[in-house]
Amino acid sequence: MHVIFWALLILFLAGAFFRMNWVYYLVYVVGGVWVFSHFWVRRTLHKLELTRTMAHRAFNGEHIDVQTVFTNRSWLPMPWLQVQEAVPLDLKDQPDYRLVASLGGHSRLEYNYGLQCKRRGYFTVGPMSLRTSDLFGFVTARWEESSATQLIVYPQVVPLARLGLPSRSPFGDLASRQQLLEDPARLAGVRAYAAGDNLRRVHWKASAHADALLVKKLQPSQAVPVTIVLDMNRAAYPTRALVGSSEWAVTVAASIANVLINERQAVGLDTNGFDPLTGAPTVALPQRTGQEQLIALLSLLARVQIHDAGRDLAAWLPDRFAGLPWGATLIVVTPAVDEAALWTLHNLYRRGNKVIVLLCARQPDVRILAAKAERLGIHVHNTVWEIDLEAFAGVF
Repeated sequence: MHVIFWALLILFLAGAFFRMNWVYYLVYVVGGVWVFSHFWVRRTLHKLELTRTMAHRAFNGEHIDVQTVFTNRSWLPMPWLQVQEAVPLDLKDQPDYRLVASLGGHSRLEYNYGLQCKRRGYFTVGPMSLRTSDLFGFVTARWEESSATQLIVYPQVVPLARLGLPSRSPFGDLASRQQLLEDPARLAGVRAYAAGDNLRRVHWKASAHADALLVKKLQPSQAVPVTIVLDMNRAAYPTRALVGSSEWAVTVAASIANVLINERQAVGLDTNGFDPLTGAPTVALPQRTGQEQLIALLSLLARVQIHDAGRDLAAWLPDRFAGLPWGATLIVVTPAVDEAALWTLHNLYRRGNKVIVLLCARQPDVRILAAKAERLGIHVHNTVWEIDLEAFAGVF
């Protein structure tokens, strides 16, 4: 029990033993205040409501404003309230997130602060803890928020305004006249209906005008699927530049994905990195179009982490892309590429795929390597800095 309870009990026994009536009054007054203080603090905490308003998504480098509102639904005031917010280190823009204030009955208190997104990732803001007491300091109570707020910080996206996509295939033409895909938004004309044609392809207005069933002829799609491969094997990165190079690799992958999605390309993502959200290696994202796919790509890139993959790129790629469709483009973002990886990528090129390698770390004799890769049908580009990535955009 509380110390005050034992003090009151001792005073009561002493008053009874020495027959001091004034002690009884003291015990009654202090005891009544003590009991009321317990009711006071519990009542106000039970009637206290907390609301946190903030953005749940942001990009690396952005600043987020957070508004927390404390609403006291009780008619009893809270004379002393200490608030402590739990903020990850990578989001802090001030040393401490603490507030000491008082809150009247049926009133509200706002506590606003900012978060600085210093790096990509999944973060938890909160839970917030409160500490309060009565006027006399008899009772101290603590309360902690039952749930926290999730914040995802997307990787930095470098604008690539000069990146152009040719008509047949992104980043280059395919030496084939085979029609790959049909674009339902690009009408080439109409033709007579044939048995087996899908009724969805019937051009009803043209059929009514010609008094015969006519179906739509569609032009070939301007784009073929693209898969971005992000190498997050720890052994592939230089030790001294492990963090910087791996983060830059994620930035390169996010920038390319952003441009391709905005060009209405079907883009997928595969990586040998680790997903801390699931506690397992990442699951590949299939090739899709649209802004929802961009959000999914950026979300995966926000949380993927470098780890010991166990197999290098040359050993990992064949199993992952055995069923890659003909004509698809493979963009490999890696810190380094050796001869074994080049021959593995050359096999994909021989199957009719476009292969592009973006180096995200400094590699000696990169020009010699690029010349050798060109002979194998592979385009290698150095994208160590943003200026290099812009130069890569100008090439294509």
